[in-house]
Amino acid sequence: MRLCAYLRWKSFYGARWDSREELVADLLRGDVPYHCLRTCQPWGPDEDVAAPERCQPDRSCFAPSPKEPPGSPVA
Repeated sequence: MRLCAYLRWKSFYGARWDSREELVADLLRGDVPYHCLRTCQPWGPDEDVAAPERCQPDRSCFAPSPKEPPGSPVA
């Protein structure tokens, strides 16, 4: 799972992940609503849902986040 630069959620601010496993565990908790910075809505510019499992490199609006932890795959 990759982290899109435009995906946001409440605990994103100030968050730091030391490994991909920590990032994925945080994302899969799913206890908060997500939104897209490009639209400021719970959907992206392509009108698909803004969620960690949906905001992946196969979407045209995806941009890799600089906050991805070390060891994250390069797409």
